[in-house]
Amino acid sequence: AEKKTILPYITLLREVCSSAWAAVLTLKKLYEKANPELKAELGRLLKLAAHLETSAKVEQVLKLLPKLDGKVVIFTEYRGTQAFIKKHLEAAGLGVVTFDGTLSAGRKEFTKFLFRRYGDVLVSTESGGEGINLQYCNNVINFDLPWNPMRLEQRIGRVHRLGQTKDVYIFNLATQGTIEEHIWRLLDEKIKMFEMVVGQLDTILTQLHLDKSFESHLIDIFIRSESEGELVKELDQLADGILKARKEITQSSLLDLLP
Repeated sequence: AEKKTILPYITLLREVCSSAWAAVLTLKKLYEKANPELKAELGRLLKLAAHLETSAKVEQVLKLLPKLDGKVVIFTEYRGTQAFIKKHLEAAGLGVVTFDGTLSAGRKEFTKFLFRRYGDVLVSTESGGEGINLQYCNNVINFDLPWNPMRLEQRIGRVHRLGQTKDVYIFNLATQGTIEEHIWRLLDEKIKMFEMVVGQLDTILTQLHLDKSFESHLIDIFIRSESEGELVKELDQLADGILKARKEITQSSLLDLLP
Protein backbone atom coordinates (compact mmCIF):
# COMPACT_ATOMS: atom_id res chain seq x y z
CA ALA A 1 0.00 0.00 0.00
CA GLU A 2 2.88 2.34 0.87
CA LYS A 3 4.47 1.80 -2.55
CA LYS A 4 1.15 2.56 -4.27
CA THR A 5 0.86 5.83 -2.34
CA ILE A 6 4.43 6.95 -3.03
CA LEU A 7 4.57 6.03 -6.74
CA PRO A 8 2.71 9.16 -7.98
CA TYR A 9 5.28 11.26 -6.09
CA ILE A 10 8.15 9.41 -7.79
CA THR A 11 6.39 10.08 -11.12
CA LEU A 12 6.09 13.74 -10.14
CA LEU A 13 9.80 13.98 -9.32
CA ARG A 14 10.60 12.56 -12.77
CA GLU A 15 8.18 14.88 -14.57
CA VAL A 16 9.46 18.00 -12.82
CA CYS A 17 12.95 17.19 -14.16
CA SER A 18 11.49 17.39 -17.67
CA SER A 19 9.23 20.46 -17.45
CA ALA A 20 6.58 22.06 -15.26
CA TRP A 21 4.02 21.35 -17.99
CA ALA A 22 4.75 17.61 -17.75
CA ALA A 23 4.00 17.68 -14.01
CA VAL A 24 0.63 19.48 -14.20
CA LEU A 25 -1.56 16.39 -14.74
CA THR A 26 0.05 14.39 -11.89
CA LEU A 27 -0.17 17.41 -9.57
CA LYS A 28 -3.87 17.79 -10.43
CA LYS A 29 -4.57 14.10 -9.62
CA LEU A 30 -2.66 14.32 -6.32
CA TYR A 31 -4.45 17.58 -5.44
CA GLU A 32 -7.89 16.01 -5.99
CA LYS A 33 -7.11 13.07 -3.67
CA ALA A 34 -5.09 14.93 -1.02
CA ASN A 35 -6.04 15.52 2.60
CA PRO A 36 -6.70 19.18 3.61
CA GLU A 37 -3.14 19.69 4.93
CA LEU A 38 -1.53 18.65 1.66
CA LYS A 39 -4.18 20.22 -0.56
CA ALA A 40 -3.06 23.81 0.06
CA GLU A 41 0.59 23.04 -0.78
CA LEU A 42 -0.30 20.98 -3.86
CA GLY A 43 -2.67 23.72 -5.02
CA ARG A 44 0.15 26.27 -4.75
CA LEU A 45 2.49 24.00 -6.74
CA LEU A 46 -0.19 23.33 -9.37
CA LYS A 47 -0.73 27.06 -9.93
CA LEU A 48 3.04 27.60 -10.13
CA ALA A 49 3.55 24.75 -12.63
CA ALA A 50 0.75 25.98 -14.90
CA HIS A 51 2.24 29.47 -15.07
CA LEU A 52 5.97 28.71 -15.35
CA GLU A 53 6.99 30.08 -18.73
CA THR A 54 10.58 28.95 -19.14
CA SER A 55 13.14 26.41 -17.94
CA ALA A 56 16.92 26.01 -17.79
CA LYS A 57 16.66 23.05 -20.19
CA VAL A 58 14.79 25.06 -22.85
CA GLU A 59 17.35 27.86 -22.48
CA GLN A 60 20.18 25.35 -22.99
CA VAL A 61 18.47 23.96 -26.11
CA LEU A 62 18.04 27.46 -27.56
CA LYS A 63 21.76 28.15 -26.97
CA LEU A 64 22.77 24.80 -28.46
CA LEU A 65 20.65 24.73 -31.65
CA PRO A 66 22.49 27.53 -33.54
CA LYS A 67 25.77 25.62 -33.03
CA LEU A 68 24.47 22.41 -34.62
CA ASP A 69 24.81 21.61 -38.28
CA GLY A 70 21.78 19.94 -39.86
CA LYS A 71 18.43 18.77 -38.52
CA VAL A 72 17.84 17.96 -34.86
CA VAL A 73 15.55 15.47 -33.14
CA ILE A 74 14.58 16.17 -29.52
CA PHE A 75 13.21 13.27 -27.48
CA THR A 76 11.02 13.61 -24.39
CA GLU A 77 8.90 11.14 -22.42
CA TYR A 78 6.05 13.60 -21.92
CA ARG A 79 3.42 15.20 -24.15
CA GLY A 80 3.31 18.27 -21.84
CA THR A 81 7.04 18.81 -22.35
CA GLN A 82 6.65 18.29 -26.09
CA ALA A 83 4.14 21.18 -26.23
CA PHE A 84 6.41 23.29 -23.98
CA ILE A 85 9.45 22.79 -26.25
CA LYS A 86 7.41 23.44 -29.42
CA LYS A 87 6.06 26.73 -28.03
CA HIS A 88 9.55 28.03 -27.18
CA LEU A 89 11.27 26.90 -30.38
CA GLU A 90 8.53 28.31 -32.60
CA ALA A 91 8.77 31.62 -30.70
CA ALA A 92 12.48 31.60 -31.61
CA GLY A 93 11.55 31.30 -35.30
CA LEU A 94 12.38 27.62 -35.82
CA GLY A 95 10.44 25.17 -37.99
CA VAL A 96 9.17 22.59 -35.49
CA VAL A 97 7.43 19.30 -36.28
CA THR A 98 5.96 17.12 -33.50
CA PHE A 99 5.68 13.36 -33.54
CA ASP A 100 3.84 11.13 -31.05
CA GLY A 101 2.13 7.77 -30.70
CA THR A 102 -1.38 9.11 -31.32
CA LEU A 103 -0.65 9.84 -35.00
CA SER A 104 -2.10 7.49 -37.63
CA ALA A 105 0.31 5.69 -39.98
CA GLY A 106 -0.51 8.15 -42.78
CA ARG A 107 -0.05 11.16 -40.52
CA LYS A 108 3.30 9.80 -39.33
CA GLU A 109 4.51 9.53 -42.93
CA PHE A 110 3.35 13.07 -43.67
CA THR A 111 5.06 14.39 -40.52
CA LYS A 112 8.32 12.69 -41.51
CA PHE A 113 8.03 14.24 -44.98
CA LEU A 114 7.45 17.71 -43.47
CA PHE A 115 10.47 17.35 -41.19
CA ARG A 116 12.75 16.07 -43.93
CA ARG A 117 11.70 18.76 -46.41
CA TYR A 118 11.00 21.84 -44.26
CA GLY A 119 11.63 21.26 -40.55
CA ASP A 120 14.59 22.31 -38.42
CA VAL A 121 13.62 20.33 -35.32
CA LEU A 122 11.50 17.23 -34.71
CA VAL A 123 10.18 16.94 -31.14
CA SER A 124 9.21 13.31 -30.54
CA THR A 125 7.75 11.46 -27.59
CA GLU A 126 8.87 7.94 -26.70
CA SER A 127 5.88 6.26 -28.37
CA GLY A 128 6.29 8.47 -31.42
CA GLY A 129 9.88 7.33 -31.84
CA GLU A 130 9.01 3.68 -32.43
CA GLY A 131 9.74 2.45 -35.91
CA ILE A 132 10.91 5.74 -37.41
CA ASN A 133 14.18 5.96 -39.31
CA LEU A 134 15.89 9.32 -39.17
CA GLN A 135 19.28 8.57 -40.73
CA TYR A 136 19.14 11.90 -42.61
CA CYS A 137 19.36 13.60 -39.19
CA ASN A 138 22.52 13.39 -37.07
CA ASN A 139 21.80 15.42 -33.92
CA VAL A 140 19.84 14.00 -30.97
CA ILE A 141 18.93 15.91 -27.81
CA ASN A 142 17.57 13.79 -24.96
CA PHE A 143 15.56 16.47 -23.16
CA ASP A 144 14.85 14.07 -20.30
CA LEU A 145 16.31 10.69 -19.39
CA PRO A 146 14.18 7.53 -19.48
CA TRP A 147 14.81 5.20 -16.55
CA ASN A 148 14.95 2.27 -18.92
CA PRO A 149 18.39 2.52 -20.58
CA MET A 150 17.15 0.36 -23.47
CA ARG A 151 14.79 3.19 -24.43
CA LEU A 152 17.74 5.59 -24.47
CA GLU A 153 19.57 3.21 -26.78
CA GLN A 154 16.49 2.98 -29.05
CA ARG A 155 16.30 6.79 -29.30
CA ILE A 156 19.92 6.93 -30.48
CA GLY A 157 19.24 4.04 -32.87
CA ARG A 158 16.70 6.19 -34.75
CA VAL A 159 19.56 8.21 -36.27
CA HIS A 160 22.60 5.99 -35.72
CA ARG A 161 21.70 3.32 -38.27
CA LEU A 162 22.44 1.94 -41.71
CA GLY A 163 22.48 4.78 -44.22
CA GLN A 164 23.83 7.35 -41.74
CA THR A 165 26.72 9.11 -43.49
CA LYS A 166 27.64 11.71 -40.83
CA ASP A 167 28.96 11.64 -37.28
CA VAL A 168 26.07 11.46 -34.83
CA TYR A 169 26.01 13.91 -31.92
CA ILE A 170 24.04 13.04 -28.77
CA PHE A 171 23.28 15.66 -26.12
CA ASN A 172 21.80 14.55 -22.80
CA LEU A 173 20.15 17.07 -20.49
CA ALA A 174 19.85 16.34 -16.76
CA THR A 175 18.65 18.67 -14.01
CA GLN A 176 21.27 19.18 -11.31
CA GLY A 177 20.35 18.37 -7.72
CA THR A 178 17.43 16.11 -8.68
CA ILE A 179 16.53 12.45 -9.06
CA GLU A 180 17.61 12.76 -12.73
CA GLU A 181 21.19 13.62 -11.81
CA HIS A 182 21.48 10.26 -10.02
CA ILE A 183 20.22 8.41 -13.11
CA TRP A 184 22.68 10.30 -15.31
CA ARG A 185 25.56 9.47 -12.96
CA LEU A 186 24.60 5.76 -13.06
CA LEU A 187 24.26 5.57 -16.87
CA ASP A 188 27.14 7.78 -17.93
CA GLU A 189 29.78 7.94 -15.21
CA LYS A 190 29.30 4.51 -13.66
CA ILE A 191 28.35 2.04 -16.41
CA LYS A 192 29.48 4.26 -19.33
CA MET A 193 26.54 3.11 -21.45
CA PHE A 194 27.39 5.57 -24.23
CA GLU A 195 30.65 3.72 -24.82
CA MET A 196 28.94 0.33 -25.18
CA VAL A 197 28.29 -1.43 -28.45
CA VAL A 198 24.61 -1.22 -29.48
CA GLY A 199 22.83 -4.32 -28.16
CA GLN A 200 25.43 -5.05 -25.46
CA LEU A 201 23.32 -3.47 -22.72
CA ASP A 202 20.36 -5.76 -23.48
CA THR A 203 22.60 -8.83 -23.07
CA ILE A 204 24.00 -7.48 -19.78
CA LEU A 205 20.58 -6.72 -18.28
CA THR A 206 19.35 -10.20 -19.28
CA GLN A 207 22.39 -11.73 -17.54
CA LEU A 208 21.63 -9.79 -14.33
CA HIS A 209 18.33 -11.74 -13.92
CA LEU A 210 16.53 -8.79 -12.30
CA ASP A 211 13.20 -10.12 -11.06
CA LYS A 212 11.49 -7.09 -12.62
CA SER A 213 12.23 -4.41 -15.20
CA PHE A 214 15.24 -2.15 -14.78
CA GLU A 215 12.86 0.78 -14.32
CA SER A 216 10.94 -0.98 -11.50
CA HIS A 217 14.25 -1.90 -9.91
CA LEU A 218 15.27 1.78 -9.87
CA ILE A 219 11.90 2.83 -8.40
CA ASP A 220 12.35 0.29 -5.57
CA ILE A 221 15.84 1.68 -4.85
CA PHE A 222 14.48 5.25 -4.64
CA ILE A 223 11.60 4.19 -2.37
CA ARG A 224 13.69 2.21 0.11
CA SER A 225 16.64 4.65 0.32
CA GLU A 226 16.14 6.79 3.41
CA SER A 227 18.99 9.19 2.71
CA GLU A 228 20.99 10.48 -0.25
CA GLY A 229 24.03 8.52 0.96
CA GLU A 230 22.00 5.29 1.01
CA LEU A 231 20.66 6.02 -2.48
CA VAL A 232 24.16 6.59 -3.89
CA LYS A 233 25.35 3.35 -2.24
CA GLU A 234 22.45 1.33 -3.73
CA LEU A 235 22.97 2.78 -7.22
CA ASP A 236 26.71 2.10 -6.98
CA GLN A 237 25.97 -1.55 -6.10
CA LEU A 238 23.68 -1.81 -9.14
CA ALA A 239 26.42 -0.27 -11.31
CA ASP A 240 28.97 -2.76 -9.95
CA GLY A 241 26.62 -5.63 -10.87
CA ILE A 242 26.21 -4.29 -14.42
CA LEU A 243 29.98 -3.83 -14.84
CA LYS A 244 30.66 -7.34 -13.51
CA ALA A 245 28.12 -8.83 -15.96
CA ARG A 246 29.69 -6.80 -18.78
CA LYS A 247 33.14 -8.15 -17.92
CA GLU A 248 31.88 -11.75 -17.80
CA ILE A 249 30.13 -11.38 -21.19
CA THR A 250 33.25 -9.83 -22.76
CA GLN A 251 35.46 -12.64 -21.39
CA SER A 252 33.12 -15.41 -22.58
CA SER A 253 32.93 -13.75 -26.04
CA LEU A 254 36.74 -13.73 -26.23
CA LEU A 255 36.88 -17.41 -25.17
CA ASP A 256 34.43 -18.23 -27.97
CA LEU A 257 36.90 -16.74 -30.45
CA LEU A 258 39.74 -19.00 -29.31
CA PRO A 259 40.45 -22.04 -31.54
